[in-house]
Amino acid sequence: MSSSPNHDGSSAKRRKGNDGAVVGFLSSWMGYFTGRRDDTAQHMLARNEKMMERMEELMNKMEEKLESLDDHENEERHEEGEEEGGEEDYSSEGGSDSDEKSVESISTEDLRNKGKALEAYQEMVATNRDDWKYSAEDLNMDMVDIDFDLAEDEIESIMRLYQNIKNCTIKMRRGEYTFNHGKNVEYFDDDDVDYQGVRLEPWDLAETYEKIPYIYALRPHWEEFAQALDDFGLILDVMPDYAEPCFQISQIELPAAIFKMIVKSLAGKGFIKYYFRDNGFGRYGIRALIDLMDSNPELRSLLLHDNSIDEEDEIDFCQAIVGHPTLTSIDLAGCCGGRIYMLSELVRSNQLESISMITSDLSFVTVAEREVFCNALSSNTSLTHLTLSGNNLIDEDAASIAGALERNNTLQHLCLRGNMFTEAAAAYFGYALGTNNTLSSLYLSKRVAERAEIYNALFDNSSLNSAADSNHTCHVVRCGFKACNEEDDPAGNRQRKIYKILASRNKRMSNVQYFDDIDINLLPEILAAVQRYARTPVSERQLLYRVNSEVSGLSIVYELMRKWDSIYKIWDKTDFRFR
Repeated sequence: MSSSPNHDGSSAKRRKGNDGAVVGFLSSWMGYFTGRRDDTAQHMLARNEKMMERMEELMNKMEEKLESLDDHENEERHEEGEEEGGEEDYSSEGGSDSDEKSVESISTEDLRNKGKALEAYQEMVATNRDDWKYSAEDLNMDMVDIDFDLAEDEIESIMRLYQNIKNCTIKMRRGEYTFNHGKNVEYFDDDDVDYQGVRLEPWDLAETYEKIPYIYALRPHWEEFAQALDDFGLILDVMPDYAEPCFQISQIELPAAIFKMIVKSLAGKGFIKYYFRDNGFGRYGIRALIDLMDSNPELRSLLLHDNSIDEEDEIDFCQAIVGHPTLTSIDLAGCCGGRIYMLSELVRSNQLESISMITSDLSFVTVAEREVFCNALSSNTSLTHLTLSGNNLIDEDAASIAGALERNNTLQHLCLRGNMFTEAAAAYFGYALGTNNTLSSLYLSKRVAERAEIYNALFDNSSLNSAADSNHTCHVVRCGFKACNEEDDPAGNRQRKIYKILASRNKRMSNVQYFDDIDINLLPEILAAVQRYARTPVSERQLLYRVNSEVSGLSIVYELMRKWDSIYKIWDKTDFRFR
């Protein structure tokens, strides 16, 4: 075993001294901010309260970790003295003390890096507090009125945007970032989304679909914004470990020159998500976005709504997405102008987990192009979420997509709402659901989802055998049929359907007459369903099927007992045992 340097502990003392400097600096920094009484410092303290609490917790953990490392090194030096420099054999099949020490060193190094990040962050905040002022001239109505073609509501939106840009810039200079908890309606299950990072959008986003126009008087404010963004990497370094930093500018016009200026400041910064919506930055902006993706190896999600991608740039844009090491989610709503090439290539790449392309009007896609896409979907093994809503797809497209579903075994969520499917499309999707057992949610328009073909695929109640063979994994949203597969429990869904048939027949005491037609392998499932519902509170059963709460499980058992001789013969031929 290689000897540790400086058995006298001088190396450890130097290290401990340096670590103490880091911890001491953090302690003095916390005391500096909490001890200040001027209005500016108090304002910063109030706005950064959560961040500072997390930093204080991190500081305490650093101290504990460094003390633990000191104890570990002291024990190691003591053991070394007893061994008198003896060597130790290592096995490739087992771990060693050096492996544990390596892990410990890495963990401690991470903590030191956090300390350095906090130090750099504090210096940035202190410098901006003492030396920085927002230099762009305040926007007033006279400046906006230069553009005579603007409507009154547009002028009001520009004035609000100017204030938002200024506020966001000041927050970044203070070391703050946007933290807003809300819903992202583009996601299938409306998951809660924490926006942590930079976010600019119209104040009345829920009420308007028009982007805020650009005027030249906004340029100095965008310049201030971009300069503040230059140092945002220091803020990213001190965000919580669980944070997923997002950069978002929605429904705000950004000429190519302004967008490229922002992209230059964004380059190399570890945002997890980019969200650009209806910005009108054109082809030059798309080229700048390609370079931005290449500069950020931590990017996982790109939402590019209503920013047109020219046909000439599709290949390069696809290559930037496919070649990215971490990008798994892409949303190109309204970007591709009726072309399906990018969709097919992204699906065929077999690298993305989520693809959304809505409102792109794919009604002009040729039969050959549709076949290329559906073949790619059939063989894809990475995609779990696919959204193709509002694309004017017709029944022929439904048939092709349904055919792909019969062979695809990884897709879990498919959204096809807002297309031009007729009732005939229900037969295609119903047949696909008979063979696909991985799709967990399918979004269809009401006219398709409520057809009998869909319901029978989810719950064919003509017999116990057909009910057992129905689809128990997919929940067809807006189908109007309650309690089919709304729970993420295929076995439970199956048992509920079986019990519903048993309960319905029990009200007529007619289960016995159907018993001879039961598949021998279904008997354990029948008994399990009866046992489960016999123990389920009535209040819970009412949420599933009303009839299930109206019939006692013991009553069904009584019917089965009347046919006990047949049951025993069937049961004895299986490997199951009563419990």
